Amino acid sequence: MSASAAPARTTDLLRIALAGNPNVGKTALFNRLTGARARVANYPGTTVERRTAALRLERGPAELVDVPGCHSLVARSRDEEVAHDVLTGRLGGARADLIIVVIDATHLQKGLYLALQLLELERPVVLALNQVDAARAAGLEVDAALLSQRLGVPAVAVSAMTGEGIPALLAAIEAGGGIPSVLATLSDLDLQVLENAQRVLRASGHDGSRGEAAYLLTSAPSARASLHEDLADQLDRLVATAATRGPETLGRRLIAARYAFIDPIAAGVIRAVGPAVPDRSGRIDRVVTNPAVGLLLFALATIGLFQLVYTGSEPLIGGVEAGIGWLQGWLGAKLPEGALHELVLDGLIAGVGNVAVFLPQLIILFTAIALLEDSGYMARAAFLLDRPMSRVGLHGKAFLPLMTSFACAIPGISAARTVEQPRDRLVTMLIAPFMSCSARLPIYTLVISALFASAQPVFGLSAGGLIMAAMYLLGILAAFFTAWLLKRTVLAAPAPPLVLELPDYRIPSVRGVLMHVWSQSRAFITESGPVIVALSIVLWAAMSYPKSELGDTAKTIVEQTARLIAADAVEPMSEDEVSAAVLAAVSHAEGQHRLQHSVAGKLGHAIEPIIAPLGFDWKIGIGLIGSFAAREVLVSTLGQVYGVGADEGEESPVLRDALLRETNPATGQPRFTPLVGVSLMVFFVLAMQCLSTVAALRRETGGWQWPLASIVYMNALAWLASLATFQIGTLLGFS
Repeated sequence: MSASAAPARTTDLLRIALAGNPNVGKTALFNRLTGARARVANYPGTTVERRTAALRLERGPAELVDVPGCHSLVARSRDEEVAHDVLTGRLGGARADLIIVVIDATHLQKGLYLALQLLELERPVVLALNQVDAARAAGLEVDAALLSQRLGVPAVAVSAMTGEGIPALLAAIEAGGGIPSVLATLSDLDLQVLENAQRVLRASGHDGSRGEAAYLLTSAPSARASLHEDLADQLDRLVATAATRGPETLGRRLIAARYAFIDPIAAGVIRAVGPAVPDRSGRIDRVVTNPAVGLLLFALATIGLFQLVYTGSEPLIGGVEAGIGWLQGWLGAKLPEGALHELVLDGLIAGVGNVAVFLPQLIILFTAIALLEDSGYMARAAFLLDRPMSRVGLHGKAFLPLMTSFACAIPGISAARTVEQPRDRLVTMLIAPFMSCSARLPIYTLVISALFASAQPVFGLSAGGLIMAAMYLLGILAAFFTAWLLKRTVLAAPAPPLVLELPDYRIPSVRGVLMHVWSQSRAFITESGPVIVALSIVLWAAMSYPKSELGDTAKTIVEQTARLIAADAVEPMSEDEVSAAVLAAVSHAEGQHRLQHSVAGKLGHAIEPIIAPLGFDWKIGIGLIGSFAAREVLVSTLGQVYGVGADEGEESPVLRDALLRETNPATGQPRFTPLVGVSLMVFFVLAMQCLSTVAALRRETGGWQWPLASIVYMNALAWLASLATFQIGTLLGFS
């Protein structure tokens, strides 16, 4: 067989699609080819992520598109539907000029089924037999040239992890790939039906490839609903004709014909050339997937993760704090006094800086998740948790979207499309926001480091790490309770059995992990950064205006009080020290006066009756108002609230120290007690405070009904849980 010539392109930009089954290293190959210079967006009308990047070729400019992983072009999930529509040009622009089909070399026949469907689209194709290093380690030899000869298209053995074969793959892409001249052999009757469908499609100006005809004839009627009525009727008649040609459906007959074609094609391409390698994955799985031992290991791994997140990041956080303090001091010396000085230091630097200090924790969390994913453990965790999750009505596949939500609920909601049943998918999307996302992590860290830093270790484990793990566990329990409630009321449906592929264990690639961490960290910065900057400016203005000066009488009282305090000091103070203390007291009083009479202060006072039973005052109320746009804004807002009127130079105390110094003016006692801190964390665990998450829910569910219900339910639950925490804790004598 020889490859057919690739058709001429109509545009200067070469569009290349990267397609393949899930877990074949497709995204790793994408990163290897492009250097991870990806542009990430959503396909129009969907929440399915679209990753594209420029690819440097000698033949001209090219764009590489990372198509969602799929097992078949006959869609059973939203991912597979999007994959088909992208490859055929129905979604995301013109159809691909060239398709790179990524196949796991250690599971050749499974990958060849999708490859054969893509070959039927009659577009130029290059086969990339990935993970040849893993195949070689297993004592297998990959004969890519033999596969190329049999299929009539270029086939290249590559390793995305090591870079092996990448130059040969680029050369095949430069050559334009190939179109096979021979496909699976069909019965005369089935072939006639397909050819008739192809003629009908071409006559109507549609893609008349064999693959597109097979897709339309074997998919659900909804796949033909978007076509012109006459064309859809003609195809419906062909479907009815095909149904009379045998006991099996046309779809089943095509599947059988493809596999019958694949078997001789694959024979001899993968050959055993060394001793059989012991099944290490199987031996590990006997322990890891054991219901008792596996769950214990999962629990220990989870606790260890949060210990690492909390304790491992402390030195890095200190370095970031020092850098921000230096920047504030340097800018403070350069900028003239006035509104611009206050905006830059109290608004931008204080706002962004108080969130930036927690980036080390996010990096550690993203690194741990990447290691678990790349090693193959995540699929085992989903398998382990299927049984306990099914007891609350959740499908085992919901684990991966929920795990993704620990980084951000938005991709977690998008990942729920892998759950096939609509009601199970909806439940998964509705509980995803309960997972403690990266935006909550700075809040937990601020409260724990400020109020529980001196807590004694428990069984040698950091108390702060255990408290953080407890907050994550609370979110999980709330999600499970909500799922149980939904599956027994408005979304009642039996949980289908879990069918899940367990990939082989692999040693994670350092390059792949670093790219994943960089991608996630950059996404957090680029997505949260503009929101934080914008809201920091808005909140600074709301806390600074209208201007209200402290009266002379009030200033006199503050000065007299400060001098009395200085006189009662344990160690005598010099006149200069007393003057400095008086000036600081007056400055602080003026700042508090301006804050109370500002727009933000009035809003905080307005909601104080609602939040006071939770242990919160009007200052926390200001932070809560801002946090309903984005959770992480609470930290930057509190930084501005407690930085108003303070000296923002290099000696300025950090936010957590400012919280500890805050007192209740009515009692003189500390405002931020451990009980208030726990109440605040409980509220943030359970509340819906992210507009982007609400927007993702609306897009995915197709309306406002479920997003609005989620807002009401989660915020009511958060208020009640925080109320119970503070009031019961107060009754029990906790402070």
